[in-house]
Amino acid sequence: MIHSLYQLINKGSFRTLSFILALGLTAVFFFNVDNFSTLLRNDSPWWILMIFWGLITVWIHGIGFEIKSVIWKLIFLPYIAYIIILISAVEHFYLRG
Repeated sequence: MIHSLYQLINKGSFRTLSFILALGLTAVFFFNVDNFSTLLRNDSPWWILMIFWGLITVWIHGIGFEIKSVIWKLIFLPYIAYIIILISAVEHFYLRG
């Protein structure tokens, strides 16, 4: 089941989306470190870890690494990472202004 879920999103257009999301969030983080770290200071450490996990996952998927093991496919499943990245982007840009 994990293999079939992963194959649904293991296409060029989704990989491009992952790469663009990874570049965008990394650029926001590196070019705006002071503001980004100040805003994250009030958040839960678990939420911050989830944001970084989502960023790592979209980098892995966007670059095109082939994951062989089922457990690693489950850990780095891009569906969950997309949701976390989009929630963190909306929270950072729209809710905190």
